[in-house]
Amino acid sequence: MRAGETSRVATPWALVAALYATGLIAAGQFAKVSLTLGALAVAYPGQPVAFAVSGVAVMGILFGVYAGGITASIGPRRAILAALALSALAGMGQAALPAFPLLMALRVLEGAGHLVLVVAIPTLMAAISAPRDRALVMGLWATFFGVGFAIAALLVGEGAAPVYGVHAGLAAGMGVFLWWLLPRGVVAARRPLPRLSDHVTLYRTPRLFAPALGHGIYAFLFLALVTYLPTALAAPWLAAVLPLAGIAGSLATGPLARLVAPAQLVTGGFVAMAAVFAVALALPGLAAPLSVLAMLVSGVVAGGGFAAVPWLNGSDADRALANGALAQLGNVGTFSGTPVLAALGAGASLPMAIVVGVIGAGATALAYHAATRGGVR
Repeated sequence: MRAGETSRVATPWALVAALYATGLIAAGQFAKVSLTLGALAVAYPGQPVAFAVSGVAVMGILFGVYAGGITASIGPRRAILAALALSALAGMGQAALPAFPLLMALRVLEGAGHLVLVVAIPTLMAAISAPRDRALVMGLWATFFGVGFAIAALLVGEGAAPVYGVHAGLAAGMGVFLWWLLPRGVVAARRPLPRLSDHVTLYRTPRLFAPALGHGIYAFLFLALVTYLPTALAAPWLAAVLPLAGIAGSLATGPLARLVAPAQLVTGGFVAMAAVFAVALALPGLAAPLSVLAMLVSGVVAGGGFAAVPWLNGSDADRALANGALAQLGNVGTFSGTPVLAALGAGASLPMAIVVGVIGAGATALAYHAATRGGVR
């Protein structure tokens, strides 16, 4: 058994489900604003309301590693409860539709809560899972954003204020529920509070940054393709199908990871993606269905990255740092991929996908080779 692991023989699936539901609330922190931008534009005429969405991603870019360090320092239970409380308070303030500068300040605060949630939740999910179920649980976690966004798209109404109020209530209610449900003392060892030097340490330690590297490349490509492939291939139906294909691929990661190491799933997934996109470029008549297949494989890449965090790192503190790096590079990818493809033009979607797939395969092969040199911890 790895250092820092519990001797758990059975996975507490009810707690896993509650933590996954909390992840859906975290996804809603993005979705609620994305889906009410029209209402915000009416409420704040002439203001750059789109920045209310990207402000959360900027928090991840700047402070992802710090979120991992804070989680490693205070433990995931305290981190999750504090993040839900912060998110609920910030959301309640947003529901009042205050002056735009204050709204943006509240979004930054909520972004901090979001960041801690997406670092602390998978850290705790890995800690409480039985070793045989850990890859399955991490594959499930990899779907939280897509599933949360899809649910929000079905349920969110047109008014910004009521949507924000309901979301704040969900965060507060989940905080109370988890205060009662979450176990105490799961994390055996903790680190000091994070410092700027943690970035240097983390990115010089392959087992900590290898999963993040693959996830950042995946995120760079995924959102850009979901945005532009439907237009590039003249297939509007892809807008709804591509995210679902990615979710299905992530769900398949758990069973696959019992047969194939997460590192091989990530590297092999990038190779397969590049190959399928190359065939799609060569056979335009089949480009749309082949793109769905490629995005299915991309979900395996995403799930494999999350599964690689506990596979490479035995202690909960190290897993928290690795999840912090994963959040940081994932936000870098999400923030940058779509503007790059926009600059290249929608017609460059398939060529860019091939190039990024090849780069992802090479970069992750090197990173995971360095991370597993001398064996997995």
